[in-house]
Amino acid sequence: MQQRTTVPLPDDDPLHQKVAAPGEKPRDTPALAVDSSTDPGAATPSPDQGWKQSAKISGVKVDFRGVPSLKDVVIKNGPMPVSLNEISSDEMVEGQQAVFQFRLTDATGTPLAGSRMAAWLDQARDAKPADAKECHRKIQSFLQMQLSARPEVDLNTYYILALTKEPGILIIDPRVGFSSSRLYAIIDLVSPGEDWVIARNGDRLFVSMPAVAKVAAIDAMNFRVLANVDTGGKPARVVSQPDGRYIWVGNDSDRAEESGVNVINPATLEVVARIPTGKGHHEIVFAENRTAYVSNQIDGTVSIIDTETLAKLKDVEAGKGLVALVYSSAAKSVYAASRDEGKITVISAEGRSVTGSLKDKPGFTALHMTADGRWGFVANGAENVVLLFDVSSNRFVQRYDVGRSPDQLGLTTSYLYVRSKDDEHIKLIPLDGIGTTAHTAEFPAGQAPAGALADVLASSIEPSLEGNSAFVANPADKRIYFYQEGMAAPMMSMEGYGRTPKAVKVLDRSIHETETGVYSVGLRLPQPGTYDVPVFVESPAISYCFQFTVKPNPFLKKKSDFPVYLRADSNNLQVSPGKPVQVSFHLLDPMTDKAREDLKDVQVTVLLAEGLRQLRFTAEPAGEGRYQFTFTPPMEGVYYVTVQIPSLGMKANHLSYMMVRASAENSGVAGPAEAATTQPQSR
Repeated sequence: MQQRTTVPLPDDDPLHQKVAAPGEKPRDTPALAVDSSTDPGAATPSPDQGWKQSAKISGVKVDFRGVPSLKDVVIKNGPMPVSLNEISSDEMVEGQQAVFQFRLTDATGTPLAGSRMAAWLDQARDAKPADAKECHRKIQSFLQMQLSARPEVDLNTYYILALTKEPGILIIDPRVGFSSSRLYAIIDLVSPGEDWVIARNGDRLFVSMPAVAKVAAIDAMNFRVLANVDTGGKPARVVSQPDGRYIWVGNDSDRAEESGVNVINPATLEVVARIPTGKGHHEIVFAENRTAYVSNQIDGTVSIIDTETLAKLKDVEAGKGLVALVYSSAAKSVYAASRDEGKITVISAEGRSVTGSLKDKPGFTALHMTADGRWGFVANGAENVVLLFDVSSNRFVQRYDVGRSPDQLGLTTSYLYVRSKDDEHIKLIPLDGIGTTAHTAEFPAGQAPAGALADVLASSIEPSLEGNSAFVANPADKRIYFYQEGMAAPMMSMEGYGRTPKAVKVLDRSIHETETGVYSVGLRLPQPGTYDVPVFVESPAISYCFQFTVKPNPFLKKKSDFPVYLRADSNNLQVSPGKPVQVSFHLLDPMTDKAREDLKDVQVTVLLAEGLRQLRFTAEPAGEGRYQFTFTPPMEGVYYVTVQIPSLGMKANHLSYMMVRASAENSGVAGPAEAATTQPQSR
């Protein structure tokens, strides 16, 4: 299958529909269906829901169904709580989270595993299902990502998230760009982030902001800030409990009464517990026996907490200056690294006591464990080395020379990645033949070492979805590098769009095989209508369109946080550089859809993608809620058009942006702009 790409597209429209507030809907099940045989705690669609549609193509039976991914989702209709399931037990409505599933079986009924599948959700023409010819045309255009034919929802998506030195997060689509621009959206935060974690079900992102004593909770489906949770103190490390029940936040302080952990319910966004543990910075790991381990850097202790009762059980002495914790499933032990003493303390998860230690020189900075828990790595920033230890004997067995001041470790299927603050090269330690050789490789991850800009808890190294490559953020270069293992240098880089990426994370939105022969993807249902669901499988060759209907949600319709919403007047992106183009749009009341006329301060900013060039205008009213301005694109490229209305308190990230694509290939007649269907930047 050729490399598939995507363009910015929405999962919902917050200006016309508002999903129930966090406190109004309990969310206990994961967004993606999973195999309950391997994950008994996860909810899967019940068998009696059945497969709604089927087709036989080239001897292969393809089944399709859409099922709710959340049970008992409740919203408020006036004083009365209403369950979305009560609206209709069979129909699904706009704004609802759902799982699309496809099942492939051969002529004997045997599931077909390992297939590479692509699928999309696209509005049906004239509300009629696509015939074979139209279905084939749609699939071909979606695979080629033709701008003239874009799906409503791309079900084959993943994004690169960059936590920046500035207060915000870049959402980057690494696979496509308009004139090389891969920027999908920007999430504005109230303060710079320090660490982050994606909730277990993948639908929420949590970011600690120590300067304002808050944790931002972000909807990872539409990239909007849901709430800024007040934690007090100095929130730093953020970790998701393995079963997804809670988000744990280390609250750093040198005062015992303030220092500890906050436990957040990811569904309600409420702090359900504040547990004092000890003074200083905190690292957090979990063992398999319902216990959390929290390090206390100043006190030199590790606190053991029951994850059911959220009560501290005991403190264990582990050495001064604790900087890292890891859990080994093979040894059933927690390993705590002390920077000041150059010691790793081994704590048994079964006995909850110290059972041993490994001693070297002071200067430990980072700790990592292989996926099987068999081998551990510790970086020593003072000695410029990484040490390998064997958990079966709790002894150091290998020493690797690396760059100056190693401070972060990352793991892929085949290599340990070592980032050094004072070296632009990433060192690679092969996992093949581990413990028998000190061989390393390296590649340049930028032109300059990260230096002081590297001082952030969040990791600058993120493995790709395939596991044989990685993304590396270099704040000194203001770029993110993609490295394919086996190459001498990164294959590509992505810029920071005027910001400074200091950490990187991959958000997966693609179809996965969740049980043998069953392929699933989570999404939030778009606006009401009849949709085609084109499906393409490379081998065996399958091209087919299923149908899916999204019903109106009477309880979510026409609600908005803002006094107006923007609707562009045309979908024609093509214009010519050097020629004037008139951009027009309507401003409407979200509750009544009536025009908002005579607004005198409708301000417009035009930003050229991949650059800092900005043009500013005032849009003139043209009657019946229509506003317009004219500008001349000075050069080829994609121009983002944002609108602000100070008198209404409307900022640029409150309204949908528009895009104008200027290219010399276009005709001499300039066309109007297209409203970007991607979501506004977060509030």
